[in-house]
Amino acid sequence: MTLNRTRTALVLSIIIIAVLFRFSQLSDRPMHGDEAINAMKLAEVMEAGRFDYNPHQHHGPIFYYTSALFAVVRGLLWDIQEFNEFFLRGITAFVGLILIWLTFGFWKSLKNDVVLFAAGLMAISPSLIFYSRYFIHEIFVVTMTFEFMVGIYQYLKTKKQSWLILSGLVLGGIMATKETWPIIVSSMLGAYAILHYKNGLRIKIPLKKILFVIGIAFGLVFLFFSDFLQDIPNSTDFFSAFSPYMYRVADEGIHNQPWYYYLNILFPFGYSWNSLHWAEGILFIAFLLNLRIKNQPLIVNFLFWYSLILLVILSIIPYKTPWNLLGVMPGVILVATYTIYHVFENPILRYGVIGVLSGLIFLQAFSYNIMNEADQNNPHVYAHPTKDILTIESKIYDVADQVDVSVFIIAMDDDYWPFPWYLRHLDNVGYWNHVPQNARNASIILISPDLEKELVNVLYEEAGPGELSLFLPLFDEPMELRHSVEILCYIKKDIYDTYMNRINNE
Repeated sequence: MTLNRTRTALVLSIIIIAVLFRFSQLSDRPMHGDEAINAMKLAEVMEAGRFDYNPHQHHGPIFYYTSALFAVVRGLLWDIQEFNEFFLRGITAFVGLILIWLTFGFWKSLKNDVVLFAAGLMAISPSLIFYSRYFIHEIFVVTMTFEFMVGIYQYLKTKKQSWLILSGLVLGGIMATKETWPIIVSSMLGAYAILHYKNGLRIKIPLKKILFVIGIAFGLVFLFFSDFLQDIPNSTDFFSAFSPYMYRVADEGIHNQPWYYYLNILFPFGYSWNSLHWAEGILFIAFLLNLRIKNQPLIVNFLFWYSLILLVILSIIPYKTPWNLLGVMPGVILVATYTIYHVFENPILRYGVIGVLSGLIFLQAFSYNIMNEADQNNPHVYAHPTKDILTIESKIYDVADQVDVSVFIIAMDDDYWPFPWYLRHLDNVGYWNHVPQNARNASIILISPDLEKELVNVLYEEAGPGELSLFLPLFDEPMELRHSVEILCYIKKDIYDTYMNRINNE
């Protein structure tokens, strides 16, 4: 009875810590451009009741439809004006909690302590926390992938049809969320092939049941890509995603990184103060040491090879973003926990090692996700807006409270995100990837430096009689959209004078 109470207390503690890490101060970090785009896309889905898929710019519909369901349950009236950072990131934070809970699906094959420790480390994992607090697709993909493994595992244990149905649904969910699903499936098949030839593993699932799972998966894909049968011809959009993705993987230089990029996140050399944050790197070393352990449970063997193959594939592909590492982390954590538990046979030493490691991971998680969640030295901070974006937002709304303004935002290659999110409450805002001829009509102009010369030409050299207006810097110091990416901010002089007069007269 005492042991059961202790385990119950530990599970509750894990959940509480996980909730605190994932939901605390969710609104403090500036919205990433990808988050802002997803928020706008969600608003379109809610307003139109359908998903307009663009394989060149966006991922699959599951993320948006699921988020729309959260919005309905939350009571939002289909209006982006009601959205906020806490609500949006709260969706992915909740999905991140489900990922931790899924660990208990392996309870029967692993010792209880291993599952508890693994769940505890997932609760405080810096990587899992960071992307649970991020309104992007990745935590959805990783959670559904883990859920697929739990479903197949439970079916093999119980032979219950319901687990196959669940597996088919989440497989379809993975496929309808992000175009990287073939990499995930290939990694699973690779892990099975290695265990088959290395250990003689044979998973006995009849072919008709495998086809049953695949059928459910493609049925779900068809349902979502056809907008619940509203647009059946466009259900083929699912297949059109692969060409743009393959092009991006092969040729998009802006995101090309060296093969060791993901290892550099685990062992953050060159990230200033973060070079001391090796806790997840230590977990990865423990993960690799699993090769020395024989006669392990099937799920540990499978997760080891799946995670390793996935990491190798992701490392070989030139196109890299830090959130791709997320798919490796659940397997690394569970396998590393099992390894530590069995390498250290002395209970005092074992729990001491786990305790020290947990403390280091906790501190790293606090640093990455609370103290330095937008700091450029955080290896998970990637093409992220600086907090200058909040200063710009505040100033524009201050001016708009006093004067009717029109805001022109101009940036090469439409690189003005996340401004559409932050200025969504203003009616008169326009966005361009070139300087429009009517730019002189703007009250406030935000522009990338590479277009400044063109702006000067439109404002002053091409201005006709009576059209000339003086524009002043909106701030005394330079503003950055992202680290080392400046954004120039100007305000029309007569607008500024009216604003200052009204401020001084209040």
